[in-house]
Amino acid sequence: MPRILLTLLVLSASCASAAPASILTLLYNTDDLTFLQNESSEAASSTTSRLSQDQAQTIAADLKASLASDNPRDPIYLAKQLANVGMLQTYAGDLTAGDQSLRAALSHFNQNQSLFDPRLPRLLSAIGINGFLREDYDTAEDHFRWSQNIQHRSHGLFAAEQTPNLNWLTRVYLSTDQTDAADIAQRYVLSIAEQVLPAGSPALSEIKIGIAAYLGQRANTISLFAEDLDRLLRQTLFTDSVDLLDQAILEITAAEGPYSVKLIDALETKARVYSWRGRSNRLKEQALTQILTVIQNQPVVKAESLRDAWLALADGYILTGNEKAVAAYRSAWLAINPAPASDEVASVMAKGTPSIESTTQSLPAQATILTDPVLLWPDAYEPIYFGSDIEPDPETPTIAYAVELGFTISTKGRVKRIKVLRENVPNREVRWTRTNALNSRYRPALRNGVPEEVDFALRQEFLPRPAKTLTQPAPADADPVDPSPADRSADG
Repeated sequence: MPRILLTLLVLSASCASAAPASILTLLYNTDDLTFLQNESSEAASSTTSRLSQDQAQTIAADLKASLASDNPRDPIYLAKQLANVGMLQTYAGDLTAGDQSLRAALSHFNQNQSLFDPRLPRLLSAIGINGFLREDYDTAEDHFRWSQNIQHRSHGLFAAEQTPNLNWLTRVYLSTDQTDAADIAQRYVLSIAEQVLPAGSPALSEIKIGIAAYLGQRANTISLFAEDLDRLLRQTLFTDSVDLLDQAILEITAAEGPYSVKLIDALETKARVYSWRGRSNRLKEQALTQILTVIQNQPVVKAESLRDAWLALADGYILTGNEKAVAAYRSAWLAINPAPASDEVASVMAKGTPSIESTTQSLPAQATILTDPVLLWPDAYEPIYFGSDIEPDPETPTIAYAVELGFTISTKGRVKRIKVLRENVPNREVRWTRTNALNSRYRPALRNGVPEEVDFALRQEFLPRPAKTLTQPAPADADPVDPSPADRSADG
């Protein structure tokens, strides 16, 4: 199989995350752009890294001026040159001029060739990218689908060349709330990969990880309190995501062993998916433990990577109420600040923490400032709609509704000793804010990796519900610690 097919699949597998710079991969190979040849993704990536937007704008202007003076006789060659001008203008941020140049190129193509000329997909995809950037999603969808259709006809049902268009279509569908169509597009990318790539190959495993991340993110957008069919879809997406990750982990382990660094991406994705799914903190903890094991078994262990792995695991312990969190936080600090054994260190490490072999020179332990607590659950205290008992007065300034709490965060990351500092909302919103704070989990404040209690504050903002609006769904990342959606409390 040509290497370009592998590259297209690998680069395009994950949730259509291409930036505008990806339009440079579509440039036609004309004589006046030999220095920007893009016959492989590696060359395109190199081009993108060294070409600034100002340079692209200058090159586009030069090419446009040369077209006016040279007037090539070959209409297809002229179309390619116009297309390159439009792509460079789009990359440079001049979307209107880019769209005009690209459409002029398409007009020249259509006058001389069929609508399914195999040379058209690059131009059609470029028009789609330009349309997407201009938020003209109808134009973007039409041209991405047209481009994909030609690739389908030219190369077959499972042609790898389709995957960039499928990923751009995914972006279009998500931007226009066509979530079912986005899911279908990403599952088609997976089907193509399974048809084109050898079973168990590293490239296929990488694509499975990317699709799994997409499915997990999609599931996370569906509320636990949605309608029955949507909740069923949420569960299906999470299940498929975890299944793909398990497949990738088994494939990588079989090919490269249980301590391959390629496992880290799959395990990190798995931990995120479990976090999004809720009621899976123990499984998340297992994935984080495995990441730490992989890092510890590398020939050369980077101190920063070891620290981050210990921190992630310690945060996971906080969410599950595991007493090992204290030792894990200390281990994270020691990964960067190795010190001779002492009674204090020994007492911490005696709680079952695996030994650490530092890869850096031994440094004396230094007293550090106390770090700030970090909110672990929920992800953030987002503003919440509530049924205000106050009639809005258009002649008065907008009122900022909020509850401000003061409390202590314990060494276990829990909230205690809550006090209401300020509030201007009904009592039920105050009660909900207190409950939400009690159910929150924090990374505790740390000094030399040792948790300490600190005083902290929370401001929960509320928004009066607009007239004639539907009930706002609960956050999709709701956790079993607090099963009540915000609006349920607001509505009684």
